[in-house]
Amino acid sequence: MPAARVLYASLDLLDRQLRDRHGVECGNVDDLELTRHDDGRLYVTAILSGPGVLLYRLGRRRLGSWIQRAHRRTGFADDADHARVPIELASTISASIDLAIDRTDHASFAGERWVGDHIISHIPGNDHDADQ
Repeated sequence: MPAARVLYASLDLLDRQLRDRHGVECGNVDDLELTRHDDGRLYVTAILSGPGVLLYRLGRRRLGSWIQRAHRRTGFADDADHARVPIELASTISASIDLAIDRTDHASFAGERWVGDHIISHIPGNDHDADQ
């Protein structure tokens, strides 16, 4: 196991801006996945972000679950794992968190893509195809 860095979840991670490998903003840290190791310490194993995740953290599990199901029905998000980013993919943790993924691989982009494909693309004179 690589050397661990001590972080304060509420100060250093929660609600931080996520940026993809190109520096493009792609969401916020809505919650964290923690794992307790044999020594009793908790370790952050994943960043959770995307539709419905924040509502779980705030105690609105029923609404969060509904939003996640609706998001999966768009056809772009197959399962909840899209909202889970393994902590190993966090290349920099500072004022924002830089990830070693593209924004198109992140859960929040599926909703953006669906709106673009089903709504924006039908507006005359839009540049939706040029943005993809």
